[in-house]
Amino acid sequence: MTLSKKEYIIGIDGGGSSTEGIIFSSDGNTLSKLIIEGTNLYVYKENAVKSIIRLIDTLLKNVNIDYSNLTALGLGLSGVSDLSMRDLLLRELDKIGIGNKSLVVSDIETAYQLLCPKGHGILVSVGTGIVCMGRNEEGKSIRVAGKGYDKGDIGSGFWIGKKIINYILLNQSTLSIDRDIKDIYTLVMQIFNISNINSLNEVFNNEGDVVHKTALLAKGTIELASKGNDVALSVIQEATTNVAEYIIYLIDEIGYKNNNIMISAHGSIIKNEYYRQLLNDALQFDLHNIRWILSDVSTAYIAGILSAKCRNIKITINDIVKHIN
Repeated sequence: MTLSKKEYIIGIDGGGSSTEGIIFSSDGNTLSKLIIEGTNLYVYKENAVKSIIRLIDTLLKNVNIDYSNLTALGLGLSGVSDLSMRDLLLRELDKIGIGNKSLVVSDIETAYQLLCPKGHGILVSVGTGIVCMGRNEEGKSIRVAGKGYDKGDIGSGFWIGKKIINYILLNQSTLSIDRDIKDIYTLVMQIFNISNINSLNEVFNNEGDVVHKTALLAKGTIELASKGNDVALSVIQEATTNVAEYIIYLIDEIGYKNNNIMISAHGSIIKNEYYRQLLNDALQFDLHNIRWILSDVSTAYIAGILSAKCRNIKITINDIVKHIN
């Protein structure tokens, strides 16, 4: 593969459940994409750092260039508040000679750049974890939730999964007589690949794997709720009710006055139409005419673009989209 002399940029979007890496050129042409396991620094610690380094190495090999040819690396990662792991990642990037070309930011920042390009607006990110962020035209910025999957954030994929597991543990005696509980029990057994509920104690010894699998339960729970499973529905309704409270608080704090509310949505859970429908129901008495803004463009591009900007390389998301289309 022969490449002309251009600037080469890698963007990485690292979430709790999956990570996307993209290498593209300064003219906006996408050269290679890869999706691997989650790389939340707070959850997966050293394993996240190792996965990120492997991802970078593989992307470069896919287009036959080495580290010295890479111009910029942008990483939008969940869990960057874990400063010890962030420092470890930066040290590893230094070892391979690209630390000075790298920019590490929160994945919520890259999502906000993509979905709120004017620099103000409301973003609700719900995947494995949850963060709500708003900024008004005067620059006042508010963040709600985002403390961490294990620190009380309500309504996320992990929270839904944990709620379902606890429900099964507390209601094992009704498995033979309650169809809804039995369907949820089956879902838990399939996701964790175990034969009985007592085996959950063993899998909980692997913290990173448990976080991922617990969050995976959310998708199945939402699907069961949409098909009329009352237990699953009650959990999703509790989740969306609490997310609605986050949104209302955020809107009040930044003084958002527009009657036609536009909310940007990011993350696998909130992109689910049924979840958003229940969230709309929870918001209907406080907010009217909600318009959800979603994008199929990966925030990995934004991470790369931000890093390129630090290196005085001018490239926009429109340059990327033009080549994608």
